[in-house]
Amino acid sequence: MNISGLGNTYNGINTNSKQYKALKEKGWLSGIMQNEAMMSSEERMIYETFGGRDTIINNLMKQFDSEGDLLNANGVAGMDVTGKGTSWQQLTSVSEEYRQKMFDNVKREFIQENGLSNGDTRKRSDIFKDYQLSVSKDKRLSGTWTLEQYEGQYRAAMYAAVKSANPNWKPGQKFDTSILDNVKRESVESTLVKNGNRLVRNSIDISV
Repeated sequence: MNISGLGNTYNGINTNSKQYKALKEKGWLSGIMQNEAMMSSEERMIYETFGGRDTIINNLMKQFDSEGDLLNANGVAGMDVTGKGTSWQQLTSVSEEYRQKMFDNVKREFIQENGLSNGDTRKRSDIFKDYQLSVSKDKRLSGTWTLEQYEGQYRAAMYAAVKSANPNWKPGQKFDTSILDNVKRESVESTLVKNGNRLVRNSIDISV
């Protein structure tokens, strides 16, 4: 058995890999060693029985891609905002394909949840993941921010349309879904303008 916790020799770990170097740069490796230093003899025995430092490092390295970029919960790199403040919150171009997918999903959820936003969001997450993987890593954060801006405006337009048709309607209450037939993605987007790093409605006139 390799007592890896007591030295610098590893089994099956490429210490020249970008994943390992990222682990070291983020201070995760030193954190492992600090935890080891606090172990009792009994804890260290159990620790080494289950693979010790080798196992811990191997598992942590899986959280990075081959270029050493941290993967998010969906396995997508380029989504780490650590140390970036709000610099990533910038508007950029998003393909019509994914804007349409998001519009269709917003409409589906709006109808399904009667205007609330507390339903099943798995489809929404899938759309974001697919979009992120469709663009280069350096565009994923700003693209996701922009797609979220569109998403919010699509929902706001649908709310405005239903409210215009029935001023007494409140989210959560059933409504005539045919009202949304006249809410088109193109018509919503035609009303949007940039305001700093956000998309806002300059004016809106949706027939119902």
